[in-house]
Parts: sequence; structure tokens; C-alpha cells
Amino acid sequence: MDNDLMVSKTGTIERCIKRARDEYEKDPTTFVGDITRQDAATLNVIRAWEAAVEMGDYVLAHYGLGTPRDEREVISLLEQGGWIDPALGEDLKRTGEFCRAEWDYQAAPLPALVTIIKRGLDDFDAYASALLGRAAGTPEPAAPPPTTGNSAL
Repeated sequence: MDNDLMVSKTGTIERCIKRARDEYEKDPTTFVGDITRQDAATLNVIRAWEAAVEMGDYVLAHYGLGTPRDEREVISLLEQGGWIDPALGEDLKRTGEFCRAEWDYQAAPLPALVTIIKRGLDDFDAYASALLGRAAGTPEPAAPPPTTGNSAL
């Protein structure tokens, strides 16, 4: 497994978490009225989600755990494979719903953003740690047998 990719995505997640928190914690009392800070926080939540999904896609492909149809299924397949705790998976899927609303140009409710910043950002850290930890302790998948080119029809 390419640990560099996993570490890089983890770094992206950490930077995005910090930035989203920083925007909110500058002054929580004025966050509601400051669209620029809300946009910056939202963008960083979305970036963290995207990095988490990319990290999960990589694990799924590398270990042959299935092909997801969408971002939610990335999380579901990781849950089913025992890579992440189901409760963590459900929390992440709710954050993904927030991101999906933003991607679809629907105004996601501000209380959802504040909740994610206050309680949901730690889920990204737990997720990245779980994937890195499990990857470190999981043997590499067996390579497929070589083909000789003389296959019978």
C-alpha cells in the first residue's frame, strides 16, 4: 500500500479541520453573520470530506473490498469490511449529506455547519487514524497469478 498517499490525505484532512475550526473559533458570536468565514469553513469541511472519500476509495481498491457507487457507499463498505466503526461511519455519512447539499448548490443549514465544526470534525481524525492503523496491520493482498497468454477458449 502506498503509505505516502494515505499520509498525504491525512495531512489534508488535518489542515482542513484546523482551518474550519479556526474560522468558527475566531469569534463564534459573529460567525452567524459572517458569510466569508462560513464559506471558508464550509469549503474546508468539503475538502476534508473529499480527502476522506479518496482515502477510502484507495483502501477499497487496494484490498478488493468492493466498488462503491457513491461517497456514502465508500463509508458503508469500509464499515462492512471492519475498517471503521459503524457509529463513526453513520456520523461521517451525515457530514457527507451536508457536503452533498453544498455541491448541489442547495443552502445547507447553518446549524448543521456549526454542529459539524463543534462535534463532527473529530470524526475525520478518527477515520484517518482508523484507516492508517488498519492498513499498517493488514497484510498486502495476494497478487493475481501471472497469465501466460496461452489461455484456452
